[in-house]
Amino acid sequence: MILEILTYTHNITTMLFGIFLSAFFLGVKKDRTNVGKLLLLAVISGGLYMVCVSVLGPEMVDQIYPLIVHVPLLLMLVLYYKFRILPSLISIFTAYLCCQCSNWMGLFVLSVTGKEWCYYACRIVVTLVVFWVLCRYVCQTTAMLLTKTNRELLLIGSLPLVYYIFDYATTKFSSLLYTGNRAVPEFLGFAICLSYLIFLLVYFREYEMKSKAEQYNELIRMQMNSFQAEMDNTRKSEKKMSILRHDTRHHMAVLRTLIQQGDCEKALEYLNEVSQTYDDTVIKAYCRNEMINSVLSTYNTRFEEQKIPWDTQVTIGEKLPCSEMMFCAILSNVLENAMHAVQELPERRRRIELSLSEKAGHLLLMVKNPVQIMPVFTDGIPVTERSGHGLGVRSIVYYVEKLNGQYQFRMEDEEFVVRLIF
Repeated sequence: MILEILTYTHNITTMLFGIFLSAFFLGVKKDRTNVGKLLLLAVISGGLYMVCVSVLGPEMVDQIYPLIVHVPLLLMLVLYYKFRILPSLISIFTAYLCCQCSNWMGLFVLSVTGKEWCYYACRIVVTLVVFWVLCRYVCQTTAMLLTKTNRELLLIGSLPLVYYIFDYATTKFSSLLYTGNRAVPEFLGFAICLSYLIFLLVYFREYEMKSKAEQYNELIRMQMNSFQAEMDNTRKSEKKMSILRHDTRHHMAVLRTLIQQGDCEKALEYLNEVSQTYDDTVIKAYCRNEMINSVLSTYNTRFEEQKIPWDTQVTIGEKLPCSEMMFCAILSNVLENAMHAVQELPERRRRIELSLSEKAGHLLLMVKNPVQIMPVFTDGIPVTERSGHGLGVRSIVYYVEKLNGQYQFRMEDEEFVVRLIF
């Protein structure tokens, strides 16, 4: 009698576990209205299950369980709650996979006690505990994950789907799992391995796209800062020019007086001062390429703030022979690394040299700066054990290889030199 009660209680709690968890995984609110509707679905599915058991027998009903419970649940999630089919299926498969927590614990207790009622009692308790834990700590996360694109969802749902098919194929529709054939249980390990490898590939692809978006946003930010700086410089230049135009008559009078007095040296000195004042109104443009100019202007401002003198030799055209975005990402990383390196030096030793030119359809970049600590090279690439460092070098190598370019990192007379060719 007790065993029969526990068996029915286990079946009810397992079905409720799957129905409610499938809905909550998708983000269905845990309010009275939704609980009532899901409970009504459970009552209908449970009633249909009992009818089928009495007509077809328990073994046959286990095989058509998805048609009795899972299909109506899927229809409710898609038609009533308006969730997409793919995330709804993944949610159901995931809830089914989570049932294995209680199944394993029950089998463990059964192997220890040898009593069947202990198996069902353990499963009931574990089912309730797992349900509470998942609702409390996991459902909010899964609700966000299941809103991803179909490509990402296929990756997320691959393992629950494989287990769902594996379990029904080897335990419900057949007894392959218990035949002793080693290939059957090993298939699950193979499926997990395959899913993990696919996950790594897709994850790296998503990471790559995210990195490109971040680099693009950084370049846009640099351009905006550069445009703002150019506008500020233009306003300052206009103000200086206005003052110079106003003082032109005064300057001419001073020069005339000095020349009339025969003091040519003073006149020349005064003329040089006036000429320097005019030179200060000129806005510097490094090259005709707007994106490169924006990056160089931005770092020029940062170098001035850090009191880092730098020498630039830029001779490139308006169009680059490679991707502007990728090259600007490389240039930014190289200059960022150089800035961090010279910041560790006393001001008298700080300096950065940059040479950027275009020859025979190839882009040549060279950046040179002194360093405080001699870097360690592995396969010609500088490496560091300091946490958070070295990311710039890895980005440089990655983008250079994407552009089919060549890179060289080396030390020359206590100076770190980067040479890149595209």
